[in-house]
Amino acid sequence: MQLAVEALSVAGMAAVSYASTNVDNLVILLAYRAKPGYRPFYVGLTFVSVCLLALLVSLALAEAAQALAPDKIRYLGLIPIGFGCYHLLRLARRRAGRDAPGPRQPPGSTGVFAYCGFALVLLANSADSISLMMPILADLKAVFVVACFAGAATMAVLLGGLAHVLARAPGSGPYLEALEKWVLPFLLIGVGILILADTPTDLLIA
Repeated sequence: MQLAVEALSVAGMAAVSYASTNVDNLVILLAYRAKPGYRPFYVGLTFVSVCLLALLVSLALAEAAQALAPDKIRYLGLIPIGFGCYHLLRLARRRAGRDAPGPRQPPGSTGVFAYCGFALVLLANSADSISLMMPILADLKAVFVVACFAGAATMAVLLGGLAHVLARAPGSGPYLEALEKWVLPFLLIGVGILILADTPTDLLIA
């Protein structure tokens, strides 16, 4: 029973963490759904596929991190802290009016290459998700890695469904963008600090 409760706790943590780092991708998803010629089903399928790919990359990098000594794994928390600081710097540049233009849009064609371009935009924007999930996965016992991966994968599918709902509500994009700007940087830094502090000691690798 205790193992099941801990697994559910890990899955919930992974789901919330993964959702928080995909608010920006959710905004991009909503923008692409609104582009003429793009079919909502294929846009959503591309989004979920990229999310799953990002999770697989995180898992692979986490497995590579197993070569590190257990007392050194916590230093992987510096990665989300670094990305959080990067987002804060980008926010400061935006407020100063010096930030670069937004992500480059793919061509207006509805062919395969158009969706591939959309996938590349999402994947390039998923570095924060990978940086967050990798140290979390590396810091868990194998039995909890499955729960963590399942929770994050489930959230990826739910986010695709959420985009379908939000796309029907005009004016929701700016609110999501504001959430991504102000919440994401501090969340990344906070999670990084928790990993550095090695808080989940009962879930550490044996």
